[in-house]
Amino acid sequence: MATILVALFVATAAADEISPLPAVPPASAGVDAPWERGGFTSMLPKFRLAGFADPQDLTEPLLPDDVAPPGQPRQEFEPPTGRKLPPGAKPGALQSLIFTATELPRLGSNGLGLTVLESSATIGMPAPTVQSPLLVTAGFGTAFVDEAAGPSDPGLPAQLYDAWVQARWMRKIGEKFGIDLAVAPGWYSDFVNDTSQAFRITGHGFGAYEWTENLRVVAGVIYLDRYDVNILPAGGLLWTPTDSQRHEILFPRPRFAWRISETSRASQWLYLAGEFGGNQWAVRRDGGADDVVVYHDYRLIAGWERRPADLGISWRVEGGWVTGRLVEYYVTDTADYHPADTFMVRAGIWY
Repeated sequence: MATILVALFVATAAADEISPLPAVPPASAGVDAPWERGGFTSMLPKFRLAGFADPQDLTEPLLPDDVAPPGQPRQEFEPPTGRKLPPGAKPGALQSLIFTATELPRLGSNGLGLTVLESSATIGMPAPTVQSPLLVTAGFGTAFVDEAAGPSDPGLPAQLYDAWVQARWMRKIGEKFGIDLAVAPGWYSDFVNDTSQAFRITGHGFGAYEWTENLRVVAGVIYLDRYDVNILPAGGLLWTPTDSQRHEILFPRPRFAWRISETSRASQWLYLAGEFGGNQWAVRRDGGADDVVVYHDYRLIAGWERRPADLGISWRVEGGWVTGRLVEYYVTDTADYHPADTFMVRAGIWY
């Protein structure tokens, strides 16, 4: 399972005592929203953040955790949403547990198959207050590679790994502006190449402005620390014309979502999105040379997500077409490889 055409940005707030922005409504009348149930989140003021969320924020609807510009820990790339802080806030320090699986089958004689399994856990704490929380997320991912034998073999290791820890800090400034800053050191390799090439520090910096109750303007940059894409600008508009629609007109990850049903227990959402997937790893070639390989692709996806009305388990399934695939080596003199197009299927579950 893999990664996709993506986008990011974050943070705009609406207010507490000053001029509260409308809160995300409960899934149905008569059902208290999680932030109204006491515990850690009961201390939060009426504070609204809008910006590029991240996969650990999967308690918000329509936030696939596997979409991110290549090399950026997935939790860095969920699209913007309006919500209270911290993202997906739950009573206590533990804020989320996430597991996702993505499949890109190998098609054709020059195909490349990828099966990606990923998990992460997030804890939240005041820094120094709950109005400016610090979220710490640890994640680990494994990609199983299925290559075609013969001259078209790109020479990738059978397994590739990601391990990272992200510190993310958010704060409201004034009535309508918010910031979201994150840094995430990580190790990306086949666990054979143990040189410094495997160590990368990624991060992001976003600002968001609440233009109106239904329209937010977001802008910022994503630092990928990669050979092919080092710094990626991102920005655009987040428009929510109704409670049942969200249009994320954002680069590099647009998405359009519609709520199709709602009960006292959960709401169901359908969405269409574009994503930029991939990553960079330090590897050891069959001949013994250390190298750095980058894989990226472009994806068009459709998805279905269930969001519970209360704290609990959420899930998502999605699929789409994957094109523009490229494998590049940056240290040894190795020709670029263009795997055949394929499709993707992804499923995620989180608390």
